[in-house]
Amino acid sequence: MKRILFFVFIMLSASAFAQSKKEVKKFNIKSCMVTVAVDSARKEKKFTDSYMSFDKSGKIIEEKEFDRNGNFRRHETHKYNKNGDETEWVELDASGNIVRKTVTEYNSVSDKKSESVYNEKGILQEKTQFNYNTDGEKTEEIVTDAAGKAISRSVFIYDKNGLKIARKTYNPAGQLIMIKKFSYEFH
Repeated sequence: MKRILFFVFIMLSASAFAQSKKEVKKFNIKSCMVTVAVDSARKEKKFTDSYMSFDKSGKIIEEKEFDRNGNFRRHETHKYNKNGDETEWVELDASGNIVRKTVTEYNSVSDKKSESVYNEKGILQEKTQFNYNTDGEKTEEIVTDAAGKAISRSVFIYDKNGLKIARKTYNPAGQLIMIKKFSYEFH
């Protein structure tokens, strides 16, 4: 029962800061700390669950999560370009050292052009190239390793209304390895 209550409190705390980016900007919110109180056999225990800080446009620039003992679980930072597109996502360890870093480049219309993933030493691990059709729909993702060797290629298929209906993923030899199909229900 205690575990169930603890889980419920954690789930509530994760959704406790449900303010939209618009509200964060409107109220000029700089940061938010989520604290959880658990009644463990009538001995209340409080701990910091998470912390978020925001830029002036309401975008999250830093996130930290902790377990119920106050131990580090996750730390991320985010950077954005003038269009509000995320250009850098960094995962940090408890000491603030980089674990993984993703750098995203965009074309002139804010479509992702490429995404590069680096390890803790700043060494490129993989790169994803994105291609779009004239309607701005993503048509292809090509993932390569640090040497530029293909890892996978995904092709996106749309219906006449522009709804994504399939994602086909191929291995480096060009063999189809997975198909994800999307179906929709309408009111």
